[in-house]
Amino acid sequence: MSLLILKSKTEFDTQLVELAKTDSDAFAQLYDYFFPKVFAFVISKVGSNDAAEDIVSEVFIKVVQHLPKYQDRGAPFAAWLFTIARNMVFDYYSKQSKDKSTVLEEGLEIKDESKNSSPHEQAKHSELHEKVKQVMQQLPERDLNVMQMKFYSGLTNREIAATLNLTESNVGIIIYRVLKKLKPDLNNYL
Repeated sequence: MSLLILKSKTEFDTQLVELAKTDSDAFAQLYDYFFPKVFAFVISKVGSNDAAEDIVSEVFIKVVQHLPKYQDRGAPFAAWLFTIARNMVFDYYSKQSKDKSTVLEEGLEIKDESKNSSPHEQAKHSELHEKVKQVMQQLPERDLNVMQMKFYSGLTNREIAATLNLTESNVGIIIYRVLKKLKPDLNNYL
């Protein structure tokens, strides 16, 4: 594999994607970098590890199939990848003939780093988890998508904007407003 000389993350992504079209090592790097981000997004949407694993597998099969035709048109590669992931989630719900509302179970885990937390801390953690789940379920779909992509998948505002067809400033405003809205609801639990 060729050595990538970088000036920026965007340039790195572009070079890696171009290499990944013909080089399996480069594709493996791309996969290793994006898999956890795509998985976090998908599981936050479907709420099931098994379903998320299946969907993410399908996402990367589509990436392998269509990567040779992929052309950089100014939007980050992540936007293209997450558009595929969103479409696969929509397909999943269509196939399930279920309501397209978001299920928030496994994908919204708030990690308690304390191994020996007291029963009081465990109860507080459980209440916080339930409150976050409750608040997130009340968000409009667009805001929920933005928050999931930002905090579960770790995408930049630019990547989110390109994926959801928004402006970067609009993404920033949505995040600010949602966090401002969440703060009073969660203050009692923090």
